[in-house]
Amino acid sequence: MARPGKKIICYLSASSGDWGGASRVLFTNIRLIDRSRYEPIVLLPSEGPILPLLKQMGVRYEIWGQQHEPNGIPQYLRDIAAAARFFKRNRVDLLHINHANYWRPAEVLAAKLLRIPIVTHYHAVVDRPGPFVKFSDLIAAVSEYAAQVSEPRGVPKVVIHNSVSLERFDNALDVRHELGLSAEDVVVSFIGQVRTSKGIDLFIEMARRIPGQAVKFLIVGECRNPDKFEGSYTEDRLRAEIAEDSRIRYIGYQSDVQNLYRSSDIIVMPSRGREAFGLINIEAGASRKPMVATRDGGISEIIRHGETGFLVEREDLAGLVHYTRLLVEDQVLRDRMGQRAREIVEAEFTDLPIRKLEEAYDRLIH
Repeated sequence: MARPGKKIICYLSASSGDWGGASRVLFTNIRLIDRSRYEPIVLLPSEGPILPLLKQMGVRYEIWGQQHEPNGIPQYLRDIAAAARFFKRNRVDLLHINHANYWRPAEVLAAKLLRIPIVTHYHAVVDRPGPFVKFSDLIAAVSEYAAQVSEPRGVPKVVIHNSVSLERFDNALDVRHELGLSAEDVVVSFIGQVRTSKGIDLFIEMARRIPGQAVKFLIVGECRNPDKFEGSYTEDRLRAEIAEDSRIRYIGYQSDVQNLYRSSDIIVMPSRGREAFGLINIEAGASRKPMVATRDGGISEIIRHGETGFLVEREDLAGLVHYTRLLVEDQVLRDRMGQRAREIVEAEFTDLPIRKLEEAYDRLIH
């Protein structure tokens, strides 16, 4: 049990791994939250690779299964009762749901019956929230942009920018040798989902237009079935599109993504998908790497044009080429922007968002 005076925060997670923006943010928040004042309990959908980290941090967890949506009235009532018993037994003070794509989960009704405040975390723009989102006491949006354009309008919203754990990136390894890259290469990387909404086609065309054999381009991310994930690339399609330029390499999904940042010189994010935040923007900064990104959604709240990187409009291929080439050709500029990006991440995207989240918890609990 928690020590007297600690507030018990129950996190309902949609993932059991430290992958994807939402789950990385959740587990980073749990790493950084003040454990002398808050006791986290994580409800996981299944066993998974996050368990050793939770055990190492001494964080309680429960293999809960997926959130319990209606499956017939008798079963739904049992699910509500089971969630209520769990919340009461563990003296839960607040329920934090780490995603917005829920419908009518029993956990929400159980919390409402016990008058436990509910926070719903918006990691993306939400146009059509499920009907139970309206029962949230607060929506935590990852950017001003996400807060302004997301529904429902009737639930209070607070902007809690994403945080990054600097230790992970400070301990990163240079893996250029393993990737067949030399210290003299200038490495330009795309890190993220391999799909059209992330601008992978723009990245490939940009790479073709930047000359020089010493410039190498990495694509890091997972190819998926486009029938299930709209706009995704199959690996065969991606490899066919990059085959004519040997400088462009696809290395697939990498769990040690911090090492890829460390081994890169420039990170490019040509998104066209209404980015709510773009975790890559602060991870690059934590790694002292400049960004070239589109002025899309919440990205402009993070990247400072001409200071920590460069911003271009959506579909501005000429701008992507111009600014990326400028950084490729000027190491002093890369180093200066990368260092400034790190300073801003340290000041604005580490402890500060966590303290704002804790303040929100305190207001709701009291």
